[in-house]
Amino acid sequence: MYKNPKVLAISFAYPPLAYPRSIQVARLLKHLHLSTVLVCGDEQDVPKDPTIEPYSESYLKECLRVTFPLSGRLSLIEKIAYRFLPLWNKLPDRYRSWKPLVLGTVEEFISINRDVPDILITFGQPNTDHLIGLEIKRRYRLPWIAHFSDPWVDNPFRYDDPLTTWLNRRMERQVIKNADAVIFTSAETSELVMRKYPVSWQEKSFCVPHCYDRTLYDTSLMPSRECYVLRYVGNFYGHRSPNPFFKAIEQIGRETPGLLEAVSFEFVGSLNSSIINSYPSIKQKVSFTGPVSYAESLRLMQTAHCLLVIDAPGDLSVFFPSKLVDYIGANRFILAVSPPGTTAGVVKEVGGTVADPSNIQAIVDALRKVLEQKPEKLSSPTNRYDKEIVAKEMMEIIEMIGAKG
Repeated sequence: MYKNPKVLAISFAYPPLAYPRSIQVARLLKHLHLSTVLVCGDEQDVPKDPTIEPYSESYLKECLRVTFPLSGRLSLIEKIAYRFLPLWNKLPDRYRSWKPLVLGTVEEFISINRDVPDILITFGQPNTDHLIGLEIKRRYRLPWIAHFSDPWVDNPFRYDDPLTTWLNRRMERQVIKNADAVIFTSAETSELVMRKYPVSWQEKSFCVPHCYDRTLYDTSLMPSRECYVLRYVGNFYGHRSPNPFFKAIEQIGRETPGLLEAVSFEFVGSLNSSIINSYPSIKQKVSFTGPVSYAESLRLMQTAHCLLVIDAPGDLSVFFPSKLVDYIGANRFILAVSPPGTTAGVVKEVGGTVADPSNIQAIVDALRKVLEQKPEKLSSPTNRYDKEIVAKEMMEIIEMIGAKG
């Protein structure tokens, strides 16, 4: 067993890259308090947010930023493949050309410092990070933890042809087989991914949720007393749409308009505000603000009375959005329009309210209850998602894998 193990971490997403994964990886590494060498992405022409862990390099032994190749730096073969082979960007993702650069960086670092790490941790998304981990495992025989934020092959929002699916399934299988521990952020994700593998592989699967950092919140901030504010903070993409929620507001406006007095619905993030034009009767109750910094998003969470989660409809949602754990840290009431699954379970656990997005009447009933009672805080303990608790769980897995190594 290693005492104070030296960690090599691979995570393309890391501050200041404005990805949700950047927030959670930085937070987890910070509170592990280990000697960590991190290899992360230096991606050009994407949003940066300096308010995400502004001192994120200060608690690392080394931070090796490896530039994600721009098109002008790709080889001729890669340029042809990206242009004419649609599946190229899906094996496993568009970051595949980052892999050889990272492997070269790791090899050079170990050679110069003559110091092989004790533990390897890879963080996906992107899943290219895990393929890098697979090769490092083969080269250096390190105990390896593969940390997944989302499913890979089983992601319900991944649309691949049969050949691409087969190839990704082979890659995922090699990762799961060779990793010494596989971590997911929800039990539902673990079940979805691991059920197709042998029981012996399932036994090395663990659930470690996202975590919040209470020190990032300003405890002096309070919601307005002038009106009851329900606020959504985040972007809409894919199949997510606020339309079911708007229909619910509209129905309440017809049936019990008094419930909408001194009430404001605010949407912060990337959303075309013209969508509200389809609901002219409630237009004055809904406002839109563009994307804000991470620090500002936390402030806006704290100054709402009720925070909104709006997911795509489906039979089961295995996703644990990092935004949700920040909502929990803000300790404001949560109304989730989400199908059965991870988000619904977490929101119920902390005392929030849930309605299925495929059932407009259920959304109406849930929203009406919130507007009648006007709750402001969560009613159940939230310590399960505190940074120290989650970091301790992660540390126990690291120590267990290190002891086996």
